[in-house]
Amino acid sequence: MSVSIQIDKNSKKPLYLQLYEDIKQKILSGEISYMQRLPSVRNLCKMLNVNLSTVTKALSKLENEGYIKATPGSGYYVVYSEYQDKIIFEEENLIDAQGYINLASSKLPYSLYPIEWFKNSLNCAIEEYSPQIFDYIEHFKNPLKEYLVETYLKKLGIVTSPQELTVVSGAQQGIEITTKSFLKPGDTIFLENPSYLGAYHIFSNMHLNIVSIDIDQMQNIEDYIKKFSPKAIYIIPFSQNPTGVSYSKEYKEYLCEISQKYDFYIIEDDFLSDIGVDEGILPIKAYDKYDRVFYIKSFSTVTMPALRIGFVVAPRHLSEEVAYYKSMADISTSLLIQVSFYYFLKNFFDKHIENLKAYINQRQKLFLRLAKDLQIDDRLFTQDVQGIFVSFYLPPTISSATIYNKLKTQRVLVQPHTCFYHKPASTNFFRISFLDCKEDELQIAMQKIQKVLNSAYQKEEV
Repeated sequence: MSVSIQIDKNSKKPLYLQLYEDIKQKILSGEISYMQRLPSVRNLCKMLNVNLSTVTKALSKLENEGYIKATPGSGYYVVYSEYQDKIIFEEENLIDAQGYINLASSKLPYSLYPIEWFKNSLNCAIEEYSPQIFDYIEHFKNPLKEYLVETYLKKLGIVTSPQELTVVSGAQQGIEITTKSFLKPGDTIFLENPSYLGAYHIFSNMHLNIVSIDIDQMQNIEDYIKKFSPKAIYIIPFSQNPTGVSYSKEYKEYLCEISQKYDFYIIEDDFLSDIGVDEGILPIKAYDKYDRVFYIKSFSTVTMPALRIGFVVAPRHLSEEVAYYKSMADISTSLLIQVSFYYFLKNFFDKHIENLKAYINQRQKLFLRLAKDLQIDDRLFTQDVQGIFVSFYLPPTISSATIYNKLKTQRVLVQPHTCFYHKPASTNFFRISFLDCKEDELQIAMQKIQKVLNSAYQKEEV
């Protein structure tokens, strides 16, 4: 590498900090580019005439902040790319673009929106509860809360009371008010890596100490707990976004046990488990005998996003705090939506979920068959596809931004890995969802993915 790295030994600023700042500035300016290898530790020591500790301390700080990554036997590579950051959400602007096969979106196709059933439910709500449902405050016993506690949650193995349940306007609000209810700036929270970036932004804005655990290291979570003493863990246990990983019953029980042993709370984000309940797939909260789990449930993915409805079941002694922060956020979720959703849950939800399960199962089988036939199934993040997300591994030297752009030029949209890492990490991949496209479109898209992947791997081998 021909880039000149400099430090001033006459400065009062520590040498390691000077080295860190100089390399960081060159990465941000593009002078040192994405996936460029830095000089070896030995060469840096010799080049700058400094000791090993100075260099390793600077490189460690750069790695912890996501600018570089160590590759065993090869050295340190730059893994930060401003260009990648700029394209993170570009595909959202193309969701309705004509001629694109959209494997980036996780929403249902419009044909599966339960519009007529919800229209019926809306009419029932207006007829039975008007005009009170057009007010801010509940002047009546909320039928949604009662139904959730007495019927819906019991199917999920969760026993609670209306007092411990807070209706929220979607999962993101649920994560925010939950976090505010018991964490303070500087507290440590664990986050799967990669994970839902919206949760990271909430934790970051609260100035929490975020510790990322690579998802393939989650089995070693107890080692991280002993080292960092977290106050909380945020986790997506079923069809994890973006990897598609689903945790076993035994692992969920284990998390509950260690949450009691090491005195931390679990923030569980559940957006899809409805399709797995009949197969015995239950939330972590179902195994929460120590009252350590905040269960956040959103119905956006399985119904219609614009409804913006979900709920939080909090540990008993923190439920009032969650309700308080909800009232500070927006007073209350629309009563019209709450009561309408009650009728939808009661009369139509099970039928809708059966239709949804059949659709998802059919798409899963088609995807796995195509992946096998095209001989790219060995590049999947997980072979146990239970939900709606699937990710493909990439070699560490191939940018997912490059794959993203090559597929976009072929009218196929995917999600590059920068959509899910709050800082670059060891696993390079791109995510797809097979919900919002037709069968023939999925087949065409998979053939294009195969060609792009094969081309990338061939260049890697040369």
